[in-house]
Amino acid sequence: TQITDCIFLSLFWLLGCFPVVTAGAATAALYDAVWRGFRKGDKHSWQRFLQSFRRNLKPGLVPTVVFLAAGFLLLRGMVLVWNNAVYGNVSWGIFAAAAFFALVVVGIGSILFPMLSRFENATGTLFANTLRLGLARLPLTLGLGLVNMVTVFLCVRYVVPLFFLPALCALISTLFIEPMFRPYMPEEDAA
Repeated sequence: TQITDCIFLSLFWLLGCFPVVTAGAATAALYDAVWRGFRKGDKHSWQRFLQSFRRNLKPGLVPTVVFLAAGFLLLRGMVLVWNNAVYGNVSWGIFAAAAFFALVVVGIGSILFPMLSRFENATGTLFANTLRLGLARLPLTLGLGLVNMVTVFLCVRYVVPLFFLPALCALISTLFIEPMFRPYMPEEDAA
C-alpha cells in the first residue's frame, strides 16, 4: 500500500502543480500527507492530501509566486555564471560560490511549503521564519537543497521518476525538516 500511496500522492502533486500558481499548495499538501501517512502511520493519505491542498490553497498563492520568481532568477543567474565560466570570463571559483549560494537558496526554499503545511503564519512571517530556520540549521538546509536539486534534475531529465519521486523526495525531506521543526511543535505532536 505504501508503494501505491507513493505513486498516487506523486500523481496528485503533479496534477496540483499544473495550474502553476497552485504548486505551493500542492507541495505543502504532499509534505503533510507524506509526513502523516508514511512517518506517523496515519491512514487515508490521499484524503489528507486533498484536505491539506484545500487548506493551503489561498495562503500558498503569494509564496508560490515569490518562490517561482526567485527560482527563475536563480536559474537565469546560474546559467549566466556557467556560460561566463565556460568562456573564461569568470573563474570556476566564482561558479562554485554561485552554486553554493544556489544550494542554500534551494534548501531554504524547500523549507517554505512544509512550514506552510505545519504552521499558521502570515506571508511575511512565513518568509522570515523560513529564512531564519534555514540559516540557523545550515547543514540540514544544504542536505535538503541537494536532495531537492537531484530530484528536480531526475524528474526533468526522465519521465518515469515523476510517478514516484516527488513523494519519495518529500519522505526524504522529512528527515531534514522535522528536526528543524521539532523545537517549535507542541509536545503531543513532537512526541
